[in-house]
Amino acid sequence: MKMKFAIGLCMILSSFLLTNQSLANENIIPIETLKPAVHLEKPVLEQTGGKLILSDSPETYSEDGAFYRDSATGEFRVFWHHQNRSEETKIVGLAITNTSDAPVMLFSKGIGAAVDYYPDVAGEQALIQFLGNKAEKQYLTTLQPNESYYLEKSADDLDTVSGFAQFAAYTQKKHLDATVTVTTLNYKERPFDPLSVEILPADEHVRGSFPHFDREGTISYDSKMGNAYISISSAAYGQWSDKLPGEYEDGISVVDGNKPVINNGNYGVLYDLKVKIENSFHAPQNISIYDNPAGGFGHFVMQWNGKISTSGFLSYKNAWNFASENVGANGNEYHFVTSLPGGASGPSVIYFVPEH
Repeated sequence: MKMKFAIGLCMILSSFLLTNQSLANENIIPIETLKPAVHLEKPVLEQTGGKLILSDSPETYSEDGAFYRDSATGEFRVFWHHQNRSEETKIVGLAITNTSDAPVMLFSKGIGAAVDYYPDVAGEQALIQFLGNKAEKQYLTTLQPNESYYLEKSADDLDTVSGFAQFAAYTQKKHLDATVTVTTLNYKERPFDPLSVEILPADEHVRGSFPHFDREGTISYDSKMGNAYISISSAAYGQWSDKLPGEYEDGISVVDGNKPVINNGNYGVLYDLKVKIENSFHAPQNISIYDNPAGGFGHFVMQWNGKISTSGFLSYKNAWNFASENVGANGNEYHFVTSLPGGASGPSVIYFVPEH
């Protein structure tokens, strides 16, 4: 899911002007100043959480219709990212329908949905919103049989709607995991039955369902290594792939004849990581942590020990210092959470740099 070059070079240049942080932010430096650096040992990631429903095809649309549809049971996450090319205002909606014969209680466990002319800004804002409330389980509604819950955003022509949301569905009587049907779609007037809306033809982007929405693991670094790096959301395949063991899993597009799909970049996947910093010098060390979108660009979001930080526009030529720690003589452990926002391209190459 890269920003559409068909939008025009002027749009990319406008994104520079919009933030101008890549030039003025003291936390952004040329990536070459961090090299050379050694590659950290790759951790084995554990695939955790419920189903991920990914809706990014067709990424641009002009006709009313549904982008993707699949069932989900219990806890699930939906990621959607679509740009309006209809020359009129449209609604991009996420519909969750109770297809059972008994009431279903629907809860949220983090909702982010944003609209912006710049696709990567919409993706950034959606992820910020999600990270800001993902710890809160909130009751949304009780769906009667055939009733639907809608989450909607209005998009003017050329606007992008990006969403990142997690839900849980339970039976009303025994609070067991319940099954619902999820539809992502666009329309001028809300359809009475989202399940009756025909699926739009796919484009070169990905839509599909994947078994797990989170990755967990431990990154280990020792200050004696000097500058060191590791890649997150690297390409799943090809010459530039630096993927981690367990990072990717196979998915299928149930609306395209169960076609096998790969979520390249792991959009909608949350990396929930422990970072262990050892200190072989046994004296306090200042360690700075940077992000570099090698080969890509966009607006990026990192959560370090609970604090959410944003990069502004960041290109592959630069690195963003999103965290700094004074590590004690015996080292320390930190909590790091991130995901590749809609409209951005990566990977996120994370550098650990001792500041002497």
